[in-house]
Amino acid sequence: MYGYEWMGHGFFMPWMIIFPIILLVFFMVMRGGRASCHHHEKEDEALEIARKRFARGEIDEEAFEKIKEKLNA
Repeated sequence: MYGYEWMGHGFFMPWMIIFPIILLVFFMVMRGGRASCHHHEKEDEALEIARKRFARGEIDEEAFEKIKEKLNA
């Protein structure tokens, strides 16, 4: 009996290590995809704010162009 007990641990032990690693990689990939998408949304929102400020006369054309260049870079 003692000779076969290690087989149970030998089968499950690698999966106890590999499965969490696979889950971690999966969630990092999924989060990375959303983060980059969210980043573009923030840039679009910032550019829209700059456009509104320029339209209201709060910033001049030079400042607006600098903001636009930084956001598009």
